[in-house]
Amino acid sequence: MSRFLRPIPPPKPLNEPPGSGRVLVVAPHPDDETIGPGGTLALHADAGDSIHCVFLTAGLSGDPTGKEDPAEYGATRQAEARHAAAVIGIGELEFWGYPDNHVISEADVAGLVPRVVKLLERIRPDVVYGPHLADQHSDHYTAAVLIKRALAAVENPPPAFGYEVWSAGSASHVIDVSSVYDRKREAIRCYPSQLQHTDIERFISGLNAHRAAFLEKGARYGEGFLAVTPDAHVGFDAEEGD
Repeated sequence: MSRFLRPIPPPKPLNEPPGSGRVLVVAPHPDDETIGPGGTLALHADAGDSIHCVFLTAGLSGDPTGKEDPAEYGATRQAEARHAAAVIGIGELEFWGYPDNHVISEADVAGLVPRVVKLLERIRPDVVYGPHLADQHSDHYTAAVLIKRALAAVENPPPAFGYEVWSAGSASHVIDVSSVYDRKREAIRCYPSQLQHTDIERFISGLNAHRAAFLEKGARYGEGFLAVTPDAHVGFDAEEGD
């Protein structure tokens, strides 16, 4: 019997978000909600979906100089997040204020999972977005682990999708965000504290332009997502991918 090579299936192209209703976005830092799924969230907002965004950390390590006053810098990042949310159409924001760019232990994750579970039970989202498990930024990876464990702890977990920020993944879905991409650019520009150090708009526009290769001809920008499966045991020794 002949055997054939079977490559990873191409992502499913979509012209609209993969769910509707109550949307929950988990962002490790203020700006990840825009860099990753910002266009998809704008589509949700235009469709009348309610969007709730939780920022896990204060994002204080976004100042590579170390010269900014932490309290003032944290307030700046929150203000930027609110401006970006208004552009995209995100209705509700929560800032949990945990430290970022820290070495995270298994005990830290175990302690945070119950809070994420309570969040899921309180918001009762119809769809969840968070970083994907193959992201090579430690804070993003930690957020992905928290989401997968929390989803495993609730009854009838909603569909969840991992978005791309620092690391591209083997996307399971690509959403055409061409029609709202100007809004995504505008929302990215709401984060001058980050843009002064990193050309975020250029690098994410390149990734989103590349993702359009999986969409219908004529599409200019797509956002890639990886379907997330609940997993109560995923941790820091997990293999790459969901």
